[in-house]
Amino acid sequence: MDEFCGSTFWDANETWYTNNPDFTPCFEQTVLVWAPCSFLWLFAIFDFYYLKASLDKNIPWNKLNISKLVLTLSLLLLTAIDFFSALVKEGNNETADLIYPVDVWTPVVKFATFLLIFIFIPLNRKYGVQTSGCQFLFWLLLVIFSIPRCRTEVRAKRDRDNILQSATVDKPDYSWDEYKYISFMVYFAFSCAMLFLNCFADAMPRDTKYDRSQNEIPENSASFLSRVTYQWFDGMALKGYRKPLEEKDLWDLRAQDSCKEIMPIFAYYWNKNVRKYYKLGAVQPKAQYKDGTVIFDNPHVKMGNKKGMASIMPPIIRSFGGVFLFGSMMKLFCDILTFVQPQILRLIIAFVEDNANEETESQPEWKGILYSALLFLVAAAQTFILGQYFQRMFIVGLRIRTALINAIYRKALVISNTARKESTVGEIVNLMAVDAQRFMDLTTYLNMLWSAPLQIALALYFLWELLGPSVLAGLAVMIILIPLNGVIANRIKTYQIRQMKYKDDRVKLMNEVLSGIK
Repeated sequence: MDEFCGSTFWDANETWYTNNPDFTPCFEQTVLVWAPCSFLWLFAIFDFYYLKASLDKNIPWNKLNISKLVLTLSLLLLTAIDFFSALVKEGNNETADLIYPVDVWTPVVKFATFLLIFIFIPLNRKYGVQTSGCQFLFWLLLVIFSIPRCRTEVRAKRDRDNILQSATVDKPDYSWDEYKYISFMVYFAFSCAMLFLNCFADAMPRDTKYDRSQNEIPENSASFLSRVTYQWFDGMALKGYRKPLEEKDLWDLRAQDSCKEIMPIFAYYWNKNVRKYYKLGAVQPKAQYKDGTVIFDNPHVKMGNKKGMASIMPPIIRSFGGVFLFGSMMKLFCDILTFVQPQILRLIIAFVEDNANEETESQPEWKGILYSALLFLVAAAQTFILGQYFQRMFIVGLRIRTALINAIYRKALVISNTARKESTVGEIVNLMAVDAQRFMDLTTYLNMLWSAPLQIALALYFLWELLGPSVLAGLAVMIILIPLNGVIANRIKTYQIRQMKYKDDRVKLMNEVLSGIK
């Protein structure tokens, strides 16, 4: 990397063990540029997925997307000029020693990345994607990672001006350095402008799968920043603060969470699962939602040889597993950040102790500021991620509950008299009212099956570094309490089964009373 840049790639004495920290120019022009670009290329698959899954089409051209297009085109031209200027300088014998591979390849990386952004802008307009979280995070990282080089360029510019003012004869030629300074400042200004524009969502699409009402939920048209911070919910919170909320104050349900969208997907996988256990021929499973009816296959119809009992879990996993896995990934990041905070706090304590102890060498003041800022950023990131995790888990639970209630209700309408004798009205009602709700409650905390052992393992690892073998005492207490917790869980299970039986009897008795009144 030193030969690639023509200078030192990393110098700890310049970056960490100093009172005036700064990155090396090579590090600023490689890692701090390539990292955001790599992020965009790595997560661009999510943007393609949202393009494919979009229910809307044809966003009109407006000031926002035209401004994005113009700024991205300007960045493309700027990086192209940087590339060709480096080639020209490299071909010039007098200035060839000033050009290194980093001056050629970094513009190529930026040009390819900006070209990808330039392609996404009209695609988002065509397929009705009003905001992109991947692109917002790319511009945010690009601006943040460009700040160190901005500081370096400003200081170098000031030093060059001082040298030129003090020199009377034989003034050095800084034309290439001046060009890089002007080019970077224009590039940095355009990047900040793109970050600002990506804070807002695009206009409403013209073509939508479902008609949008006046009482549409604002989340559908909210920007990524608004969704992360839940700014779109501020109106409802303010209205609820001013007066009690009524049903007319509530927003309409999102189309993605409606029965019209959920049931065809669930019915497709349910039919496919039924055909696996009931040989119904080679006909491909079909699920349609037409005139308020979802078509299901009936496993009790004698159309083949029964192979086993069809389970409800495979259709649920295949229908809603994608969103659940994405939420699980968020939970993993949140758990990791949970243990990053104590480590940063440990660094802050060590910083305070070193500066308070006269016998030890004190640390520079900027390190304490850095630790404090990192602690705040990690806590804020954990809060944002945890909020998004719970929202997605509630959405998955809501969709599962919707699918199960619809399937149970549909089955209750077509159940035969023979099968009706096996189940009381109370059992059917409890399946829809209680058991389906349990699935919704379960999804929120289902990730604790792997999250809790992970948190325990990380906690024991970090505590072992601090306390040593003393940690085993706490581990022994946890192991001893496992049988006790098992006994309590079994007792709760017994009580719940008994409670459900009482609920079934109560609903059955209530149904008989109402029938007698009729």
